Amino acid sequence: MIPIAPAAKGSVKTQKKSASTFQYWKNYYRTHRETSNDLKEKVTLLNFNQKSQDVEAVLRGFLAYHSKDAEPWMYEALALAIKMNKGPEKDFKTSLGYAADMAQRSHNPNHLVSVADMMLLNGEYDRVGTLLDEAAEKIPHRSEPLIMMINLAQKTKDPERMAMAIEKLFSLGWPGFDEKVRREARQQAETLAKSLREEGRTPESETLLTRVTEAEFRDVFVRLTWTGDASLGLMVEEPLGATARDVAPRTVFGGAIIKGGYGLHPESVYVCPRGFDGDYTIRIETIYNNPDKPALEATLEMITHEGTADEKKETKTIRVSKTPDPVVVHLKGGHRKNVMPFLAPPTLPPADQTKGTSKDSDKPSGATRPAPETSKAIEVEPARPAEVKERPR
Repeated sequence: MIPIAPAAKGSVKTQKKSASTFQYWKNYYRTHRETSNDLKEKVTLLNFNQKSQDVEAVLRGFLAYHSKDAEPWMYEALALAIKMNKGPEKDFKTSLGYAADMAQRSHNPNHLVSVADMMLLNGEYDRVGTLLDEAAEKIPHRSEPLIMMINLAQKTKDPERMAMAIEKLFSLGWPGFDEKVRREARQQAETLAKSLREEGRTPESETLLTRVTEAEFRDVFVRLTWTGDASLGLMVEEPLGATARDVAPRTVFGGAIIKGGYGLHPESVYVCPRGFDGDYTIRIETIYNNPDKPALEATLEMITHEGTADEKKETKTIRVSKTPDPVVVHLKGGHRKNVMPFLAPPTLPPADQTKGTSKDSDKPSGATRPAPETSKAIEVEPARPAEVKERPR
């Protein structure tokens, strides 16, 4: 959202100026049309110049005469402007409600998450769950809706919602921050469980912690460690054909390279918390190996059904000086039933602007056979880094 600075407290002269500003923009939009991008640029410039009253006036004027062209961000910005200008609380809630209405009609996960975030931050919890439920269904590969669900559950003391969100969060690996998100989600669950016990809701507390513990298992866990100055990468080909590696760390079949080792961090990790049955073929890539302090051997640790009574662990020593043979881990009794939506990576148009693309460009790399219950591809705007304004603490 665009931050809007509060207006200066005013005298009678300031109030008259404010009234004339609102009237000016109302008259302007009675006879003028404007694109969404132009309006956004205007709001940004007014905000930059600390003209918060103008921001509210512009948005009110535009929406009064061009409501058919409205977008969720406009009502979000209006709600924030009203709040920063110390306007009526009723108007603030009404604008935020319109933003939620439009986000739900659009079915765009970015709109759904944005409005839910603003409602969550302002204590308007009634509709947040509905917005996040739809967003999480449409973009299961993104963490924001699930992390926000955990925050919502903490604020509303809803153990069922928290358990559900953590189960979904733990069903995937999160490249770059997997350990952190699992640790903080567990802490959030323990905090809520403590609050529930203090309120005499002990059975709900125990059920929550039991579900979180059960969700922490992982079908496949692979760790590669070594001694020496080197960067060794994991490549894991999954049963249905997709391959997880550093340049494409997550697959539609549930696996992910969550950590890439290099230098003083000699550890690479692949996980598939909920995987399909079959063979997981592991290959080792030597990205670099310092000849003055080389890594000569590496240890490959492989676990299936980690954290369960059926856990099976195997360790192999790999010689780095030659191209290692692939290692196969067989999974039986995997827990994945659905394939995640495949989002084609952004590509630059060819220099000569030639037309036409491969008919198979929307298929996972290396896929050799149909995947069960494949979800349709979803086009969404680029995701922000997994930082929502509030996270599990």
